[in-house]
Amino acid sequence: MQQSSRLPVRHRLQTDIHRLLTTLMQRDIDDPRLAGITITEVAITKNSESAVIKIHHMQQVDQKLCVEKLNHLAKHFEYALRQSLKKRRIPALEFVWDVALDKGNAVLDILHGLKTNG
Repeated sequence: MQQSSRLPVRHRLQTDIHRLLTTLMQRDIDDPRLAGITITEVAITKNSESAVIKIHHMQQVDQKLCVEKLNHLAKHFEYALRQSLKKRRIPALEFVWDVALDKGNAVLDILHGLKTNG
């Protein structure tokens, strides 16, 4: 019973982190190479020790550079989240590229090619 009672708390924290991180990224990042980065998912581990932040960009960008830069800023974001959420502990943030959208776009390109050639 206790496991299911923690689910809404974790979901609310994921939603809050997603919302606030989006604002922080728009406000605090002035690197033009990171402009337009979108958070596609926030997943917090069961023990709430870490959170995987999936990101994507609709344009062609250096994915590795974007992930490295955001992971470099993770401590800054964690501090800002602690202040905004009034919590002593915030999950450690890890940014990763969301490859699912790239795969989906590749499938759409194939289907579009079949439609125009067929």
